[in-house]
Amino acid sequence: MSPEGRITLTVTGFLPDDDLSFTVDGSIPLTTIPSTGSVEKADANGKYEGSAVIPDGLTPGDHIITVMHDGDISYGSLAPITVVAQPTSSVTPATLPVSTYQKSGVTATFSGFAPGATVSFSIGNLGSGDTAGPDAVADASGTVTLRYVPEAGSNYAGEGEYFLGAFSDGGAVRAAQLTFAVTADAAAPAPVAGPATPVKRAATFTG
Repeated sequence: MSPEGRITLTVTGFLPDDDLSFTVDGSIPLTTIPSTGSVEKADANGKYEGSAVIPDGLTPGDHIITVMHDGDISYGSLAPITVVAQPTSSVTPATLPVSTYQKSGVTATFSGFAPGATVSFSIGNLGSGDTAGPDAVADASGTVTLRYVPEAGSNYAGEGEYFLGAFSDGGAVRAAQLTFAVTADAAAPAPVAGPATPVKRAATFTG
């Protein structure tokens, strides 16, 4: 798993409705969905199962997830975890006019996955999210490339800021999210009048 990767937490042996919160290495708050440091509840059987996000910036290596029960830390409730470096990402172009975007899209490159890993892609904005094309297999260097061209009329085909993501292992390894901006097309220049053409005829005046 990597920083920003999604994992499933499962703990048992508590009392019904016990308050539970989670940390990494006993001190770093673990983001349980939907928010960091949120208090979760054990169910009627004293069990909790939910999703969490590995903290951004967590160093690669072995760590342990701890569960806090009513202010007391209980070790060993969850297995140790091994964190790998987060895959990197880049997009070209990072800003482009809407007509170019709708025709040619953008190209995103994600590096740092395990060679041969199956990688899935996502596209989103502030209002929605969706898949961004078929899965790809990371090459021998752990790199995958996505060319994303928006579907006409979709939530991601107009002007605005968009997010592209890539992940493997069910979301446990997740590349750094990237953004790109789609702007309005440049306005067509106003027509420039040509030089006046003189009229060769006599002028008459009255009054």
